[in-house]
Amino acid sequence: MILYHPDCDIRFSEYGIEIPIVDDRAESVFTALKYLYPFLVYTDYKSITPISQEDLKRVHTKEYLENLFGPSKEERENEIFKCYELINESGQFERYNPKNQKRDFLDLIQTVLTQMSMTFKAGEFALEHGFSYFLGGGMHHAMSFGGRGFCLLNDLVVSLRKLQFQKKIKTAWIVDVDVHKGDGAPEILKNDLSIKTFSIHMKEGWPLNSGTLRDPWFIPSTMDIGIDVGEDDQYLARLEAGLLEMEEQHSLPDLVLVVNGADPYEHDALPSASFINLTREQMLARDQMLYHFFKKRNIPQAYVMAGGYGARSYEIYLQFLKFVGENTSFGPKVSSR
Repeated sequence: MILYHPDCDIRFSEYGIEIPIVDDRAESVFTALKYLYPFLVYTDYKSITPISQEDLKRVHTKEYLENLFGPSKEERENEIFKCYELINESGQFERYNPKNQKRDFLDLIQTVLTQMSMTFKAGEFALEHGFSYFLGGGMHHAMSFGGRGFCLLNDLVVSLRKLQFQKKIKTAWIVDVDVHKGDGAPEILKNDLSIKTFSIHMKEGWPLNSGTLRDPWFIPSTMDIGIDVGEDDQYLARLEAGLLEMEEQHSLPDLVLVVNGADPYEHDALPSASFINLTREQMLARDQMLYHFFKKRNIPQAYVMAGGYGARSYEIYLQFLKFVGENTSFGPKVSSR
């Protein structure tokens, strides 16, 4: 099950935001898949139950939601600037040119909410069909108290808690293979034993180079695997060992949500992602390992894109989805309805 609609794409250039997420990243993947599977159609996102304020309140603080959704444009913009790192320590704009802004930040917030509803739907589809992939989402840095690291709201935890609230699942794992540590979910879930978190990431670099150990982004995942500079050849073995250790130490979940970042790729364009440099072949082996691990154990698996920067990031998502289509019954059953 593939979920995608171009209205869900956050085209940062339209907001004057100059971060290296290309506007057509997800669209390029979908277009290439549609060439292989002509019956693919856009997901009718308007028919999906939207994420409500009550859903958000299960995860985010009252103060943050009031700042983001309240009447004050100043407070709303302040949250946007912090999340997308658009103001530097000197108080000057950075990676943001207001002269190029064509759309109001309210539109960005609404698109984020639409993405969140698609992440939730991916979870539902995975429970029904065993596998789903949303070409979007993965806002794993968003904390309970605010956005962070280009992640405005935490679609991962919001979706899983909504599924729990609807009694569709009791337990879940968030397995995060984005190059940056998945720090938002551990902060939100620090007192929640029903959702386990797993993150394999670069040992050095953002966000671990900011603040002190008392800061909430240092709260550990259920399992953290830090890959140091020069340890790329150990990545796959350590990922496999970590998954096996999770299985040994914790009950298997009702659902796994995979944060399928493409930014460990050696051709990723984000400077802060450069501490891990996996080849295209290693990236495919990573995703195949995840897929087979959960499929073998009959764990429904839902994927979201998360980080992937520059013109070549789409290659990583596409090669994995082509693998799924070519090697399973995924191809004939692809649908967005």
